[in-house]
Amino acid sequence: ELVEPMSVTKLIAVAGGLRQFVVGKGIVIIRTEDGKQISIPFDYSEVVSGRNLGQNIRLKPGDTVLVPE
Repeated sequence: ELVEPMSVTKLIAVAGGLRQFVVGKGIVIIRTEDGKQISIPFDYSEVVSGRNLGQNIRLKPGDTVLVPE
C-alpha cells in the first residue's frame, strides 16, 4: 500500500527494479476513475532516458502497475 506519494519509477525502484530481461515497454497502470477502469501506458525505457517524462505519473491508492515479462 502507498504510505507516501509515489511515482511509477519510484515504485519500480522500491520493488527492486526490473528483471534482467524486462525491457520496460508495455507497462500499464490500471486505475479506477468515476467507477470505470482505465489503463495508462508507461514506457520505462523512455522515462529513464529522459524522454516523455510526463508518463511518470503520481500513483493513487488502488492503482495497479502491470509489468509484462
